[in-house]
Amino acid sequence: MRKTIHIPSALTFKFAWIFFLLALISNVQAQQVNLDSIASRFENFNANNLQEKIFVHTDREMYLAGEIIWFKLYYTSGATNELLDLSKIAYVEVIDKNQKPILQAKISIEKGTGNGSMYLPVSLTSGNYQFRAYTNWMKNFSPDYFFNKNISIINSLLKPENLQSNKAAVKYDVQFFPEGGQIIENLPGKVAYRAIDDQGKGVDFNGTLVDQNNAVLLRFKPLKFGIGSFSFIPEAGKTYRALIELPGESMSREIPIAKTGYVIQLFDNQNDKLRLSVQTNGVSTNNKVHLFAHTRQVKIMKVSADLNMGKAEFLIDKNMLGEGISQLTLFNDLGQAVAERLFFKKPTSKLLISTSTNQQKYAPRKKVTINLDTKDEKGQSLAVDASVSVYATDSLESDNGDIFNYLWLKSDLKGNVESPAYYFNTNDAISKEALDNLMLTHGWRRFVWQDLLKNTIPSVEFLPEIDGHLINGRTVDTRTNASAIGIMSYLAVPGKKLHIYGSKSNNSGQVRFYTRDIFGPSELVVQTKYQQDSTYRIDISNPFFEKYSSSRPYNLNLSEKFKSSILNQSVSSQVQTIFAGDKLKTFYPALTDSTAFYIKSDKTYLLDNFVRFNTMEEVLREYVTEVPLMRQKDEFTILVRVRPHPNDFPRNVEPLILLDGVPVFDRGNKIIKYDPKKVRELEVVAKRYFLGPLMFNSILNLKTYKGNLPDFQLDPRATVMDYEGMQLKREFYSPIYDTEAKVSERLPDFRNVLYWSPDLKIDSKGKKTISFYTSDQENKYTVVVQGISPEGKLGSSKIEIQVKK
Repeated sequence: MRKTIHIPSALTFKFAWIFFLLALISNVQAQQVNLDSIASRFENFNANNLQEKIFVHTDREMYLAGEIIWFKLYYTSGATNELLDLSKIAYVEVIDKNQKPILQAKISIEKGTGNGSMYLPVSLTSGNYQFRAYTNWMKNFSPDYFFNKNISIINSLLKPENLQSNKAAVKYDVQFFPEGGQIIENLPGKVAYRAIDDQGKGVDFNGTLVDQNNAVLLRFKPLKFGIGSFSFIPEAGKTYRALIELPGESMSREIPIAKTGYVIQLFDNQNDKLRLSVQTNGVSTNNKVHLFAHTRQVKIMKVSADLNMGKAEFLIDKNMLGEGISQLTLFNDLGQAVAERLFFKKPTSKLLISTSTNQQKYAPRKKVTINLDTKDEKGQSLAVDASVSVYATDSLESDNGDIFNYLWLKSDLKGNVESPAYYFNTNDAISKEALDNLMLTHGWRRFVWQDLLKNTIPSVEFLPEIDGHLINGRTVDTRTNASAIGIMSYLAVPGKKLHIYGSKSNNSGQVRFYTRDIFGPSELVVQTKYQQDSTYRIDISNPFFEKYSSSRPYNLNLSEKFKSSILNQSVSSQVQTIFAGDKLKTFYPALTDSTAFYIKSDKTYLLDNFVRFNTMEEVLREYVTEVPLMRQKDEFTILVRVRPHPNDFPRNVEPLILLDGVPVFDRGNKIIKYDPKKVRELEVVAKRYFLGPLMFNSILNLKTYKGNLPDFQLDPRATVMDYEGMQLKREFYSPIYDTEAKVSERLPDFRNVLYWSPDLKIDSKGKKTISFYTSDQENKYTVVVQGISPEGKLGSSKIEIQVKK
């Protein structure tokens, strides 16, 4: 007989409470942060998220419409600043104030560098434009970390849209940035601020912090470039405003206060130590907090500390931190990132470029000799990859930074950094405080901790182009306009060089063609095999990124004082276009492999060596013994006779038929009807061939004299489009006046850019001499050298020379 045991209700409650506590403890332990786990996930994240950077040296920063922008790309690792040899293509754009690209180019990168040029149309309006550059892999991250710089373009033939007087109204923007991310009530904290005008320049102002009763708490004003900071303790239940007095304008800004949370304060008051103070007014005032620090995504330290009455402190050895920007992130016991702080350690590693000339002043059409000497900070000679520009000095030129301060500072900060060289060239107390204020006001975020801690490999939409340009597209079912899956498509570039690529659409209908060596203006033919896939089309994607950074180019405000210099430059530019325009249109040929993808054919027929027939049917039947024809009524089928093995009997197979590199998928009927007098050569590959995802039983390749499918009608279902391949390199025009006869030539020389060399290689001895000739213009000229060593040391140099009769 079974007995029923009755448990008293109080005991039942007790057991239930015990089980609840055990579950709660287990859950809390599962959620508590493990610094080793954070470090492991951080390294796993970095292993799958290489950070690339690009710096672009443009020949100058102010141009006239109708001139040419010359530029060099330095493609580097975000962790080491060393040149990378991974991505082989960079995308370069000039973007207007409405974030619409007006010029675009694909630039070939070889061993970390590339160079190109852009002709500025004479129809451009005057204004500031953004010059940006990025790789395909960089499109997986925020466009705020693409290379961006402002360039000014002036159209001297059109009236400027913004011809400003000195009394024109100026718009201002003032923002506040709490240290660590939040202002917490009843806890002391620092608040940084930044005020800029509509040109992105910092402005001076007077500020007052008041509470809801308009009681004055403190007064403040910027330290440098419109940036400063103040500290205060916000009281519970109170609200605060900042009253701002700007030139010609007053404004008020609310200061948002959070009730609970964490406050961090970083103190750099010792020579070798940083002190990070942590305070919280939350419920978990006696738990642990955890600090994780990294420099350019290289792990530096991980350490924990106990909160005692809501307070904790970390001492950080500055010698442990890497050079450049370090990110200090505070985690609570639940593994949540609750506060962040940036610290900048000035780099001591530097490339020193000494630039000297054989004299200070030069007459027109005289030879200039410049000696370059490259060393590291210890005086040891260095090999350097460099670029040099010599251009007419203009008052409109701005300080957009050089390769050193860009890769060490600007590339890791969002928004515009005004006068970045200031933070490196001065080392007093004011500059140190200004640098710390800069860290407080410019957000730095290459990833979000919540995503990183999930420990999942993020989905990658854009692959690195490690071997050549990737052309992406989508296969579409024309009956439903839906994506089509598992359909093989073919991409070809008509021409004398054989370009053919294949791709099968994935589960999203996407296709990806791994192309190589497509240079200059081209035409793409993309199609499916219409004998079996007759209802599909392929839409090719735009290779340029259609998302833009949060910052836009500022308005170009021209005043009358620039009129004379712009007029002189305009006259010079027009004279050069008239008398040397053809020399500015010379391009170097692309160095590509002209061999067909199948390397060598089994038989080649030069049709001019035979009697010319009037039909292709006669040509194939009379000469090409490897190609039997089958005919049923008016339908032909072209075959190729192959022997799979030497001892096998020959058999007839259907070939891939190419005309000027473009597949023809109708069994040969269009080829049979094609005029043989337009065909120069016919090649036969009488064996099976594999090309990526493609397999051909044999190949029949017909080449015309023109190489552009003359008078051949492609299938109307094929996608045919103009496509700009990688940019051909333009030759820089620089005349040589090495004889009296050339000096005496009456052809005018009004060059504004005397010299441009993007591929200057300096060997390990650190010595290089360059030379060029001055033009007819009397002016001051700026010589700018940018360079990088194999070890990732960065440097630049700038001097002036004068040309005077």
